[in-house]
Amino acid sequence: MNTNKSSTYGNKIIWFVAALLLAVLTITAVLKGGGVSPGELAADIRNLSIPGLLLSVSGMFGFIFFEGMALTVIVRSLGYPAKHRRGFVYSAADIYFSAITPSASGGQPASAFFMIRDGIPTTAVMAALLLNLIMYTMAIITIGLFTILLFPKIFFRFSLPGRLFILIGILTLTGLAVVFYLLLRRQKLLKGLALGMASLLDRLHCHRLADRIRHKLDHALDEYGQCVDLLFDKKHMLLKAYLLNLCQRLSQLLVTLAVFCAMGGSRSVLPELFATQVYVVLGSNSMPVPGAMGVADYLMLNGYMALMAKTNAYQLEILSRGISFYVCMIFSMITTGIGYLLLRKQNRRRK
Repeated sequence: MNTNKSSTYGNKIIWFVAALLLAVLTITAVLKGGGVSPGELAADIRNLSIPGLLLSVSGMFGFIFFEGMALTVIVRSLGYPAKHRRGFVYSAADIYFSAITPSASGGQPASAFFMIRDGIPTTAVMAALLLNLIMYTMAIITIGLFTILLFPKIFFRFSLPGRLFILIGILTLTGLAVVFYLLLRRQKLLKGLALGMASLLDRLHCHRLADRIRHKLDHALDEYGQCVDLLFDKKHMLLKAYLLNLCQRLSQLLVTLAVFCAMGGSRSVLPELFATQVYVVLGSNSMPVPGAMGVADYLMLNGYMALMAKTNAYQLEILSRGISFYVCMIFSMITTGIGYLLLRKQNRRRK
């Protein structure tokens, strides 16, 4: 057990360092590409209007808050009294670990860790997280479809590589939505995955763990199926979870618009800027890079320069990305750390 824990912590540290290095390289490249010095960036931040800056930070906060609300609503519908502040921790853990792991693969396990420690059964946690993933993906697809219908010309303002990233991102999102739904509704697929994992553990000579998975599999799948049926019977909850995920995505998009206004940008550009940012979100799903770093930055600059001067485009990219991603990641990291410490304190009291 100690070896496994050491390996897990080691992997987390490796991914954190890799994401940190990638972030430093990305920020450095953007600053150099735009001819913006750290001093000029500091001056740009000081010149931002206070209302616009507060609105952008509110959008960043909303990105965490609304996911936590969605998870709380889903878990409560299964009969578990999840508190809103715990939902905020579930969301922060998801966002932080998604930001530092490829394909956001660490987000759901991090949320699951806190949910299970709060006494929610593993099967219920799996069902809740998968359902939220579906709603999250559907929210992006919904906003994306409206943007494609209303602003098709914006798509063609991106360069050829940018358009390819966006198309790949759309296909990836659609494929993920189908896969998540099948995993939620088709227990045979989950059973096949679990048996495949057990076989892999046998090859790694972890026979005891493999046997434990096989022994508990049928019972766990029955419980999981009951949770899924219970969730899909509650249409009002499904709509509420979807709308909360929609608010989460809109909150993140709000950051860019608010920063642009804080920079003194013209409000007449806001509809096209909104559409550009939506295409950026779609395209950022095309590459399994931690935090979509590099891809998102490229698409943002590519899209912004079609709407404004190069210098302004670089300033907007650095400032909006700084708040929506880097500040959000740091805030989520701190929240996750505090949540973990409070959890340990509660466990000590119980013992």
